[in-house]
Amino acid sequence: NKKKVKHLLELPKASTHLTLWKADLAEEGNFDEAIRGCTGVFHLATPMDFESKDPE
Repeated sequence: NKKKVKHLLELPKASTHLTLWKADLAEEGNFDEAIRGCTGVFHLATPMDFESKDPE
């Protein structure tokens, strides 16, 4: 969704120094290509797949 990441894409040097990837956290190896050769990674997600019989 380009609207959600517009502020990131407008950062100085973003066009040459920033790559955004979408990946499935539940699929093993899904991030391999995205992090290959990186000097830093910001991982800002967590899987939310759990069941609770008592929501409180």
